[in-house]
Amino acid sequence: MATADDYYARLQVSPDASQAEIKAAFRRLARRYHPDLNPNDPMALEKFRALHEAYEVLTDQVQRQRYDCTGTSEYDGTRPQTAHDFYLRGIQQTLARRYKGALADFDRAIELQPDLAEAYLRRAQVRYLLEDDAGVLTDCQRLLQFSQRLPQTYYYLGLARYRLGYTESAIAAFTQAIEREPDDPQAYFQRGVAHADVQDWHEAAHDFQVASMHYQAQGDLDGYHRSCDRIRALRQQRHIQLGSPAAVTAPGRRKPWGRLGQFNHLLFGLLGNPAMELPALYGNLSQQQALRVGSFLALVALVGFSLGGYVYVIQFTDATSPGGILGRLWLAGCVTFFSLIGLLAFSRLWLRRHGTWASDTYIAGATLLPMGMFTLASPMALPVPWLWLLLFCLAMHHTFLTLYNGCHQIHHYSEVVATWLTPSFICMGTTLGYVAWQALI
Repeated sequence: MATADDYYARLQVSPDASQAEIKAAFRRLARRYHPDLNPNDPMALEKFRALHEAYEVLTDQVQRQRYDCTGTSEYDGTRPQTAHDFYLRGIQQTLARRYKGALADFDRAIELQPDLAEAYLRRAQVRYLLEDDAGVLTDCQRLLQFSQRLPQTYYYLGLARYRLGYTESAIAAFTQAIEREPDDPQAYFQRGVAHADVQDWHEAAHDFQVASMHYQAQGDLDGYHRSCDRIRALRQQRHIQLGSPAAVTAPGRRKPWGRLGQFNHLLFGLLGNPAMELPALYGNLSQQQALRVGSFLALVALVGFSLGGYVYVIQFTDATSPGGILGRLWLAGCVTFFSLIGLLAFSRLWLRRHGTWASDTYIAGATLLPMGMFTLASPMALPVPWLWLLLFCLAMHHTFLTLYNGCHQIHHYSEVVATWLTPSFICMGTTLGYVAWQALI
C-alpha cells in the first residue's frame, strides 16, 4: 500500500499543495520524462505513467481526500455504501471502459449526494463517450448551478454543443473554459476546430497555434503535431480561397500540368484510397469549393454511367430503338445522386449533426464515382466474366467505403450509425434511380 506522501513526492509538491501548484508541477515533470523526448531512457515511460497516475488522483477532490486518509485512492472492492464509494467505483469502471456500469455508479453517487459536483462531471464525460449529448448538456447545466465551478464543465459543454451542431454556442463554451484554464491546449484545439467549421480562418489558426505551444510546453508531442497539421491545412485552405494558384514555379507562371495533376489527385486519390482521401480533401476545401468538387465528381460519375450503360445496351441486348436510352440513363443517375443528397441531409437533421448541403453534395458525388467508373469499363470487361466480377466487387467495396467514411468522418456519425445508414442509403438511392428508369420505358 502506498504511503500518504508517495504521490506528492512523485510530483515534488507538499501534501497541502493547491490544485494550481499540482498542475504546474505535473506539466513541468511530464515534459522532462515524456517518452518521446527521452528515447534513450528505457524507464521514461514508467516514470511518465507514475506522474500521470499521481496527477489524476491529486487533481480529483474525492480521490485526493480518500488518498490522504487511507493511502490509496482505489475502491477496496467491498459493497459500496456511500456516495464516494460509488464515485470511486465508477472511475474504475470508466478506466476499464465499462461505461454503462460507470454510468450506473455515478447515478447512484449523485442520488446519495446531490451536491457531489465531481460525480456530475464524470457522468458528463461518460455520457459524451456514449454519445448522449443531451445528457451531457443536462449535467453541465447542473454543474453551472454550483458555487464552485469545475473548469472542465465548459469544455464538455462545448463538445456536446459542437456535436449537436450549435457551433457558435460551442465556441462560447470553449472560450469560458480557456478563461478558467488559460494553459489548457484541448480547449484551444477544439475551439479552433469550431472556428474552422464556421470558416473563421484567422481565429482558427490562432487557436491551433496557441494549442501547439501549450502541447509542446507540456511534452504532449502527439497534440503538438496534430495542431501543426491543422495549421498547415488551414494555410492551404486560405491559399485556395484567396484565389492564388495551387502550384506555381514563378509569379504568374503556373506549374506545368497543374490542372491535370489536381484532377489526377482528386479522381484517382478517391478511387485508390477513399477512407483517407475523402476527409483529407474535404478538410482543404471551403464550402463553396466542396459544392463544386462534389458536383464535378457527380458529373464524371454520371458521364461514365450513361456512356457505359449505353454501350452495354447497344452491344449486349436486343434493343432495336436505342434512341432515348442515353437520356434515361442520365436521368436515372441524376435521381440517384439527388436522392443521396436528400437522404444525407435528412439524416443530418434527424441526428442533429453539423453539416451543410455542400458536404452532402461532396459525399454523394464521391459515392457515385466508383460505380460510374465501373459502368464505363464494364462493356470491355463483360466478355471476361471473372474480370467483370472483380471490377464489380471493387466498385461496390469502394462505394460502400466512401459513403461510410463520409458519414463517419465528415458528418461525425458514430461507427454503428454509419454502418447501418450506408447500405440503407445506397439501396434507397439506387431503387429511386431504377424507378426513374422504368418510368420512362
